[in-house]
Amino acid sequence: MKLIPESEGLAFGLADGIICILSLVMGVASATSDPSLVIIAGLVGGMGDSFSNAIGFYISQSVERGVQLHASREHGVSMRVHSRREVFMSGLLSFTSTIAMALMLLTPFLFLQFPSALLASLSLAAASLFALGLYAGRLSGENAVRVALSYVALGTVGAALCFLIGAGLRRAL
Repeated sequence: MKLIPESEGLAFGLADGIICILSLVMGVASATSDPSLVIIAGLVGGMGDSFSNAIGFYISQSVERGVQLHASREHGVSMRVHSRREVFMSGLLSFTSTIAMALMLLTPFLFLQFPSALLASLSLAAASLFALGLYAGRLSGENAVRVALSYVALGTVGAALCFLIGAGLRRAL
């Protein structure tokens, strides 16, 4: 399986977009039961998360590039160094993949009744995490199904905790 150098940013954006927005959707949904608030919170949170991922990934990759260049120049260590283009593209792909996941998880709330939209969003997230886990498992040579199931389990735990927090806030406020 061929590795695309910028796939780190893409994979990070996909995973973070799914987990962050699913958790946000579940928490706001359980706190309010209002699809409009879920969409508003999801769009604002999705944009914030997308910018945060892109900028954070760009800075992280830039620092990593600096470390690689330093190790290569100062210590003669032979290693692959991220190109400037690769650093930029990783940040860009992190942004676009995060916002794409946010839009995907919010779309059911535009077309379905509330409980069905919540279930559809959860199903889309689980299927996406499963696909990402299969890819990661195949790439690493690990048991792809096991990796995929672990990704789904981790995403589900985050979403369930935020659902419970939202339900608790609903009762408390």
